[in-house]
Amino acid sequence: MKEWLRKQSAQWDLVTVLEQYKAVVQEEARSKGAPLPTFEDEPAIPPSSDMDVDSSVKPRGSPT
Repeated sequence: MKEWLRKQSAQWDLVTVLEQYKAVVQEEARSKGAPLPTFEDEPAIPPSSDMDVDSSVKPRGSPT
């Protein structure tokens, strides 16, 4: 996300990031011997074409 906010990336692929997050969480659970999470209540991610991102908005605390 940092790269996207700094405009070092053309877009932020939410689906890929979510899948990477799930993989990390599941691997951590496996290594600890804990039950694997199910992610049943995860929010739906809309297609990137449905997301309206205003690139003129600067994140707080960023230099202008």
